[in-house]
Amino acid sequence: MNVEQTLIAWRKEEFSQAYKMMKEALDAAKEESDIVKQKDCALFFNVSVNTLKDWVRQGAPEIRLESGSPYYSKKAIREWLLQHQK
Repeated sequence: MNVEQTLIAWRKEEFSQAYKMMKEALDAAKEESDIVKQKDCALFFNVSVNTLKDWVRQGAPEIRLESGSPYYSKKAIREWLLQHQK
């Protein structure tokens, strides 16, 4: 293996490691943004806040803080919707 081949192999490995780190960071950011406020959840599903409240009355999962503020897991709402599709 000559110097040029060694450099090419090193660059490929360096790129692979950088790509892996970026992918892990993006995945972590997606996980962190799963819990959202009511308005943001409604926007995510392209429905009104009233529709989201109706879903909760029908059994959709909601997170209520002691302060009374509602939060939602987009993943949990998506799963609930899929379970209730006709």
